[in-house]
Amino acid sequence: MAASTDARRDFASVTAREPIPLARAALLIASEEYPRLDIEHYLERLAELTREAEPLVRAGENTVERVQLLSEFLFAQKGFEGNREAFGDPRNSYLNEVIDRRLGLPITLAVVYLEVGRGLGLNLHGVAFPTHFLVKAVDDRGELIIDPFNGGALLGLDEIRARLTQIYGQPVELHPAMLKSVDARLILIRMLRNLKGIHASGADWPRTLAALDRILILDPRALDETIERAALYERMECFSAALSDFQNFIALAPEHPHADGARESVMRLMRQVARIN
Repeated sequence: MAASTDARRDFASVTAREPIPLARAALLIASEEYPRLDIEHYLERLAELTREAEPLVRAGENTVERVQLLSEFLFAQKGFEGNREAFGDPRNSYLNEVIDRRLGLPITLAVVYLEVGRGLGLNLHGVAFPTHFLVKAVDDRGELIIDPFNGGALLGLDEIRARLTQIYGQPVELHPAMLKSVDARLILIRMLRNLKGIHASGADWPRTLAALDRILILDPRALDETIERAALYERMECFSAALSDFQNFIALAPEHPHADGARESVMRLMRQVARIN
């Protein structure tokens, strides 16, 4: 428990400042699962990739060529790839495992791509596309959409629209917000939501709670996670903590559709806490 508490304290400290150092924060997420994780070692591994890629990528004459050369380096030469066979393996969500195994989810491969590419001077941003995280490169001529899960493929608008149709089962309008850049805080929240879903599906409540805790460190006003953690605390018989979260939820969103249910939970938990005390 002490190691877990220290890891969360370090995570809170690192993510309290802007800009958040994305790779360090992602490794701090992993440090909850791997208490002896040498974060500096993995940051150096990313730096080594950047140094190794530099002569190849800088040979490109424009952003398109540099992006293509970076993708060739990471995916063809270094062997990073999307883990299609075991998409739900939690190791796909831990940056140290992704660096070691060269397997990951769209979002963790995107973190590697962002860290290495930015180190080479590319203007890269994360894109929280529905169900499949992407990267975009921006220059004075426009934007390139990149899919790190699929070997760094460059996606045109027609292909992006086709993906939306596949996701939703019907034609869906492509809104600019779907390709909007997101900052490190939102990238980390999405990584943690992936982990939360994986662990909750396996009824691994301590690890689910750890993911919820970190989401709420990043966004203390996240309503879904606030009420989800409250319910999980109650399930784990941590009644005082559950009561606090339900009360916080009501204070944040008194008119929310779930607010009446939260009020009922508050009354029930107040009686429970009184009996214990």
